[in-house]
Amino acid sequence: MLRQRLVAVADKEPDRLLFVTRNGTPLTTNNVRRRLRSVLEEAGIDGVTPHSFRRTVATVLDRAGGPDLAAEMLGHTSSAITKEHYIEPDERVNPVTAEIPETLAPSDWEKR
Repeated sequence: MLRQRLVAVADKEPDRLLFVTRNGTPLTTNNVRRRLRSVLEEAGIDGVTPHSFRRTVATVLDRAGGPDLAAEMLGHTSSAITKEHYIEPDERVNPVTAEIPETLAPSDWEKR
């Protein structure tokens, strides 16, 4: 969708918005929320909001480039707010941490 919009506005002024109303004015938060609710309802999806996407973007950016990059993209002056409210904690277990307790077990334990 973004590629299509970039092509569609390529001949416009460089600071042209990608998504606008029918009148060419900026979308308001309410416009976006209303349209998203409509699309999600048609798809039978509950519990997703624009804020959900914002948290997802923050988390993906954090994993790829760190919390400062995520904060910059979200327009935060500090990564502290981004970490506290937007970035989902990484709950995966480090494989090294998982292997350490295995060294405490007798070597024939796995044969049982």
